[in-house]
Amino acid sequence: MKERYGTVYKGSQRLIDEQTGEVIEVDKLYRKQSSGNFVKAYIVQLVSMLDMIGGKKLKIVNYILDNVHLSNNLIVATTREIAKATNTSTQTVTRTLKILEEGNIIKRRTGAIMLNPELLMRGDDQKQKYLLLEF
Repeated sequence: MKERYGTVYKGSQRLIDEQTGEVIEVDKLYRKQSSGNFVKAYIVQLVSMLDMIGGKKLKIVNYILDNVHLSNNLIVATTREIAKATNTSTQTVTRTLKILEEGNIIKRRTGAIMLNPELLMRGDDQKQKYLLLEF
């Protein structure tokens, strides 16, 4: 039997039914467990990020987490838009984004912020690999 969808044939094994004493021959199959299509949040990294941020900067982080598109881990917003939405100054937004970028939590491109897929993402292992390449 070929490996298919992570399932591998490992031969056969004889088992004895404890109630009847009957010997049963079974095939041993092993299947690699994948993550499936779930949103993953790595708590240790989240907690350390929150410790680094604190105060008004936390409002900005919450805004990013609430508005990130989990299909591609992107938020499309300018510094002014984030400042207005979080009732903070553009300087606070800029400093916060710089801290997050230095901590490898986000990457910034003109008009877009990408959240590190090792921190939060929706999808399986293949999607995480793809997002990490983009990150």
